[in-house]
Amino acid sequence: MKIAIIGAPRACKTTLALKLAAELGVQVRHSDDLIGTLDWSAASEHIATVWLPEPGPWIIEGVAVVRALRKWLDAHPTGSPCDKIIVLESPRVPLTSRQAGMAKSCATILDGIRGPLLARGVVLEGAPE
Repeated sequence: MKIAIIGAPRACKTTLALKLAAELGVQVRHSDDLIGTLDWSAASEHIATVWLPEPGPWIIEGVAVVRALRKWLDAHPTGSPCDKIIVLESPRVPLTSRQAGMAKSCATILDGIRGPLLARGVVLEGAPE
């Protein structure tokens, strides 16, 4: 199973990823690990071109993952980038204005790719309609 965990900053994506990874015995990739190594656009490109194509099982989580999913879809007219996407949109602590902007951006991108993901058989869990 290939699982992507996306959503707002501070919504416990990493916590959930680690819990699921322990239960399923799979590898986790954290988009935050690319901070300081790649700029924002290059990080999502790396996730789209290197991490998402890797054979499963795996879990990939982070704020940059939704952008990577959009890039993957743009580059692949068929197929699916993963089996399941878990969406966590409720931050557990107050967000800075920058983090709130990131949360809004993630929701907007998800709204734009929801149809193509569903059409390709990807299960969306926790995503508001």
